Amino acid sequence: MAPRSLFRLLTLALTLGALPGAVASAQTATDPAQPTTPAPAPRLSGFRLPSDYLNRFGSTQFIASTTDGFGVRYLPLPLDRDVRFTLLKAPTYWDYGLTAQFGSLSAALGRFYNVPKAELTSAPASGLQWSALVQGGASHSHATVGYATQVWEGRVRFLNNVGVAQQGDVTAAYTQTEVSGGYSRAYGKVNTGLYSTARVYAFPTQGKAQGSADVTAVIGVPLAAGLNLDASHFERFVVGESAIGDFGFGRARSSNASLTYRLPPAEGFGLGAVRVRAYRDWLGKSATADADIAFRIDGLPALMGGSIGYEWYETNATANKWRFALVALPR
Repeated sequence: MAPRSLFRLLTLALTLGALPGAVASAQTATDPAQPTTPAPAPRLSGFRLPSDYLNRFGSTQFIASTTDGFGVRYLPLPLDRDVRFTLLKAPTYWDYGLTAQFGSLSAALGRFYNVPKAELTSAPASGLQWSALVQGGASHSHATVGYATQVWEGRVRFLNNVGVAQQGDVTAAYTQTEVSGGYSRAYGKVNTGLYSTARVYAFPTQGKAQGSADVTAVIGVPLAAGLNLDASHFERFVVGESAIGDFGFGRARSSNASLTYRLPPAEGFGLGAVRVRAYRDWLGKSATADADIAFRIDGLPALMGGSIGYEWYETNATANKWRFALVALPR
């Protein structure tokens, strides 16, 4: 899926299970208009949460749905190490497991989206890379090793991997070559950025190769005191064919925007921020729109409130639905 935003705003969403197909997800990101220093960790009966705990909710999903089940995916545990827990009862299966991030080393063990999975991957920004992944069902498994280097003060990264992957009845040796980089610049109070990744997967035995390029442009504009507009646009271009289906990409185009107004900091309970968000998948012909309101609450390190939104699908009107959510924004 194409990235919907580069802006890291903490969003905890719980969609009403009474709405068919409604799913709630919690996603974390940092507001570009705010300092990136983590909020002070709250104390719970003498126990201090890790200082970056609230920033770990980027992939968390609280799900309450008549079609997708009930439970939670990737809930961060209050540990110094970033360990996340999944337990969900879908209509026809259970998901369960643990994922963890230890610096550049990531691990996963369990059943995710009804696919058994065991993974151990080391992917530092530069240096030796390696990955071992075993999955069940129709998903692929692989073993890879490679090396990454960075230039231009870390703005550009080169990655080369070689490995073997298996999916279905196809077993393929392959090479992966990737170049990624980004550049940001401020024009007065306006912040801009351009980020791109180009990659090539080659499968010598099958005589196939696929190349793809991602480009993301972002902009942040302070319109008035406390009022900020953030927007991004994503494009993916693809040529060729992949011998391993999970490595294959498709053409993509999407846009994302948010308008946030933050009231001046104050003590006690009160309105903290209001925000409107919109996302458009141009090729998938779908869109979402959300309106959020968040309050200051004594004792909480984040602004908390509610959200209402709507998902719209041009080619499948039966999938359209309202979204109701609990949201949290950094103070």
